[in-house]
Amino acid sequence: MGISSQRHGPAEVITIDNPEAFNAITHADAATIAEIIHSASRDRSCRAVVLVGAGDRAFCAGIDVKSVAARDSTASHEHADRVDPIVEQFEGLHVVLGNAIRAIHRSPLPVIAAVNGHAIGAGFALAAAADLRVASSGAKFADGFIGRGISGCELGLSYFLPKIVGTTLAFELMSTGRRMEAPEALASGLVTRVVDPEQLVDVALELASQLASMSPTGVATTKEVMWANVHAASLDQALALESRNQVMVRNTADAAEARRAFLEKRTPEFGAPATPRPI
Repeated sequence: MGISSQRHGPAEVITIDNPEAFNAITHADAATIAEIIHSASRDRSCRAVVLVGAGDRAFCAGIDVKSVAARDSTASHEHADRVDPIVEQFEGLHVVLGNAIRAIHRSPLPVIAAVNGHAIGAGFALAAAADLRVASSGAKFADGFIGRGISGCELGLSYFLPKIVGTTLAFELMSTGRRMEAPEALASGLVTRVVDPEQLVDVALELASQLASMSPTGVATTKEVMWANVHAASLDQALALESRNQVMVRNTADAAEARRAFLEKRTPEFGAPATPRPI
């Protein structure tokens, strides 16, 4: 139980493994996810990350409330003078979860969320932070925060979700907490594919292999520039950033290999990134 990871070809597969609790996550789980992504991002042989939940009932049903309560019980004895130690426990977990969200978003590697079952609250936020999402036919997405009497804007969800599905639908989901099922998720663009549960991981790994067949520098700069240009002040600024990066990557070994492969009428064989990939 906890977080496990295993290399499958070019992809590092991270599994949230707490199926008895619908893969709810703890402080330690969130920290481990961030650590694995940091490590994979520094590994030149790794080309993608796949994030999945154990079993077929849930991707991640949010924060493991029992673990927070257990930590709160300890904190209550150690700091009896504090008015509301459970608030401090949740704040601490949000910091650690925020680090996991940042690791997903800032990694030069493409991160694929394979959503099997429920993605609720923090689970929805983790999925939204990923670069790509594929879902099983039984997937369900919901903002679990609003139902707890707090804001539905949490853990980066208000940053990512409006960019993915638009502000109107994002506000509805975050302010009502209603569950979005797989067909609507596909129609809205939240996910790119919906497949049978038994096919989900294979489809995610196939997508990872497709990404791995591209230039790693090209994929990394595509992710970087796309997100930078989401916030571009003008078209001119976006074009300038694209042009700068294209000039840089045209001088890489992968670009030269692509030109040779085109002339020789063969599939290019791209290598490792030209330089270490910071995160």
